Amino acid sequence: MNLAKKAASTLGALAAIAGLSLVNAPSAAASTPSGCASVSQIGTTRVIQIGGVDAASVKQYYGCGYNYAYIYVWQQYRNTHTNWDLYVHVVNESDSGTDYGVASLSNTTRSELWGTAANTAAYCTHATGYLNTTGGSTSSVC
Repeated sequence: MNLAKKAASTLGALAAIAGLSLVNAPSAAASTPSGCASVSQIGTTRVIQIGGVDAASVKQYYGCGYNYAYIYVWQQYRNTHTNWDLYVHVVNESDSGTDYGVASLSNTTRSELWGTAANTAAYCTHATGYLNTTGGSTSSVC
């Protein structure tokens, strides 16, 4: 194998490896929920602080006729913890006894979690999320 072919082969393998790591890298920007490719944030972002450190963000999104709760665990928290519990849901403020669009993970290392589609778009809502036992809610959106 001549030197040019060997270099091209090595560069191709490195590009493939780099591309794979970029695809699997967690992102600070929200992805999209399962089943809906286009969502927009509604309401404010709530930052959850644990021990004086910004640890996670809770957001509410709207898309495809549904509301979605979302939580993202910040890198600075992930760097100092081996696992955590996540829980998110949408609150319909006219029926606050029921959690809508619930999702949860226990003992995970995932950086983000989307709630399922909540059929609450016709109501005033907010999203609530918990990182372990510390929670926070976004602003109300009507």
